[in-house]
Amino acid sequence: MNALMRVLLPPRSLEAELEEYERDDPTRTDVLAWSVATWLASLSLLRALEAALFAWIIFVVLFRFRASMRVLRAAIWTPPFLLLVGYLLVTAAATLAYGRENMWSLVMPERKFLIPFLLVPVLHRWRLLLLGLVAGGAIEVAVMLCRAAMRSTVWPELKIDLVDGTEWTLVVLVAATLFAALGTRGATRFAWGALGLLTLSLQGVLSQRAPFVGALVALVATIVVGWRFFARGTRVSIVVAVPLLMGCALAVSTLGGGVAAKRFELIFASGDGGTTVVEEIGPRSRAAPIVDYQTLNEYSSQRLELWRWTAHGISEEPFIGHGRKAWRTEVDRLIDEAPAEVRAERGATIVRWAREIGYSHNTPLDVLFESGFVGASLLFTLVCLGLWGALKRLRDEPIAVIPIAAFVGLCAAAHFEFVFARSIQGATLIAVAVLVLVPRPSAAQWERSGLGRSDAWIARLFGA
Repeated sequence: MNALMRVLLPPRSLEAELEEYERDDPTRTDVLAWSVATWLASLSLLRALEAALFAWIIFVVLFRFRASMRVLRAAIWTPPFLLLVGYLLVTAAATLAYGRENMWSLVMPERKFLIPFLLVPVLHRWRLLLLGLVAGGAIEVAVMLCRAAMRSTVWPELKIDLVDGTEWTLVVLVAATLFAALGTRGATRFAWGALGLLTLSLQGVLSQRAPFVGALVALVATIVVGWRFFARGTRVSIVVAVPLLMGCALAVSTLGGGVAAKRFELIFASGDGGTTVVEEIGPRSRAAPIVDYQTLNEYSSQRLELWRWTAHGISEEPFIGHGRKAWRTEVDRLIDEAPAEVRAERGATIVRWAREIGYSHNTPLDVLFESGFVGASLLFTLVCLGLWGALKRLRDEPIAVIPIAAFVGLCAAAHFEFVFARSIQGATLIAVAVLVLVPRPSAAQWERSGLGRSDAWIARLFGA
């Protein structure tokens, strides 16, 4: 037993293991760090490139098997990793208890949950990893501008966004550009500000509402979290510039036929000044006030109905949930078993939608549905503990405002999407969460021990 405990329990802390990992082979550690940063930049660019880089990272980690295992053994006993593993085990147990034919294939988590274990060996290079996310977003903006130009000239059917989920990686870029614009001066400030406005406007022109909301929340979180680091004159300009920035983004979205235009089109559909909406919703047609449940349900693409039936399913298995991929089956059963008057109580459009999708488009609700209150409590504790530690490290690393604000924005967007069921969305949130939630010394403390010192220029790039 003592020998087993010596194998399982780490003899040293994660910080000490990372320092040994860096000094044991600086060249290979540098290769791994730049590989991970490149992979983060490719998340929503080319899926084939992203998959190849992911496989390459696994190879580099396994190539230094013994050193990597020492780091992972130290990491697995930190609270965030213990809580994450606990959540995965609860979800696996609920999936097995549900007893579907293909339950064994659903027990194993998807590859996005390997991301924390692949990033932790280079956690001390977190500023380089953040730069990878920001650089990837900037490349996406450039590509989308080229595609927009082609769409307006020679290819009207061309989609502006590259793949489904592109807008989610841009949330990080919005937080980074705002922080850099407020922390730099002169032409550099103008360049960062222009890139931020362009990014937010592009998100507004696209059709996905969740990442646009996430970007606006990230923008506000950047100001709130980083307020103490801004000069007095900068604080005054924030009061004027940020509302103007958000207003410009909404205007571009409306004029470009994006998210805001679609919502305004629904609200003012009746042409009577926006007081009513004439819409056939559910089993009847009538003039409905804007605050009417059915109008709001249509406004949210039937999400309110999805959430209502999901809540019914949660009440049936509140402890550990129904397991993975059970939402569609269970909601179909609830709808089929419900009396006709209950199905039509709020609207009947859910019957069509429930048979086309596999989750409720709300990450907290979907986590409760799959893993119950046990799994949801583990994730909630993980986020609270991690954010508390991240905020305490802010004094020594102002640049950490960017991943914290991006994480808050992505969490806000996750209330309108189930990120763990989506590849790019889930990978982006998990990667940013690793940079924010895993306990570590601040960048200044690590630099004093020689770790990550080569990345000090990145903080200066963002004006930190």
